[in-house]
Amino acid sequence: MRTLRDTDEFTVTRFPRVAEGESMWLANRSKGVGGSDMSAIMGLDRYRTPYELWLDKTGRSEREDISGRWAIIRGNALESELRRWYRARHPGVPVLDGTGFSLTSRAHPHMLASLDGVIWDPDRGPGVLECKTASSYRARDWRSDDGTPVAPDYYMAQVTHYLAVTGWTWGAFVADLGSGEPVEVEFQRDEEDVAAVVRAAEEFWGYVERDEPPTLTGSDVERVYPEPEEGVVEADGDGFDQLAADYLDWSEAESDARRSKAEVGERIKALIGSHEGMSDATYKATFKHYKRPAHMVAESSGRTLRVRKIEGKGK
Repeated sequence: MRTLRDTDEFTVTRFPRVAEGESMWLANRSKGVGGSDMSAIMGLDRYRTPYELWLDKTGRSEREDISGRWAIIRGNALESELRRWYRARHPGVPVLDGTGFSLTSRAHPHMLASLDGVIWDPDRGPGVLECKTASSYRARDWRSDDGTPVAPDYYMAQVTHYLAVTGWTWGAFVADLGSGEPVEVEFQRDEEDVAAVVRAAEEFWGYVERDEPPTLTGSDVERVYPEPEEGVVEADGDGFDQLAADYLDWSEAESDARRSKAEVGERIKALIGSHEGMSDATYKATFKHYKRPAHMVAESSGRTLRVRKIEGKGK
């Protein structure tokens, strides 16, 4: 039976498969940056900013316990089944359960990796196996415009981090998208991407070590300064002039786009006329009354136009 051992690239920390193993794993992850942190560090996380991650890593915020959320329960329950599914599709390729291990990069000691699985391919050597589950809404992120499976950028940042820690050259996602068979998406090492992830991880951990917050985003500013001080400060070579000009340009473009959308919508409504909708091989538009959910008190004031691309059609 294959197992993970120390290599020239990383050292292995093992955790017991008992109750204290979870607390030991949590204590270990506070010592550096893990793969699941990379999407936030690189600005790809919709729900967490670099500043919020910094608050977590410096002990300024208490990490929310999300273990009881159904998405987490579902993901944990399906992880072993997704590994089993991958084994069935690739007979003869050993697949190791990666839980219970944490890898630490020798070259970058604050880069850690907790893998869902490890694949041993006879030709390519070891690879990363990453198991994912997605809601029907996020399942769209796993499809390219032509319908072929593709891994979202926010998860590619995670596995690129793992390749940086391990030195391995390849890996595969196995993702349950809520219906039908899981999808498999292979990925290869890209040295430019690996270098970018290493730089980002080292830069972020520098903020942690210096106890200095990273650059704030707009939502962070509201959190840090909920009540602004009176007065307007003078801009001083900080790029404000260009940013303000860009903001006004985009505001004008947004207004133009809104007017154009409204004009096109009126033309589509005229084409639909007395019918509920219209479609061709690529698009479908409906203009009808939609029943509102029971919790919404207000009644619909009229027909609503909805336009969508028919799945799998067009380019």
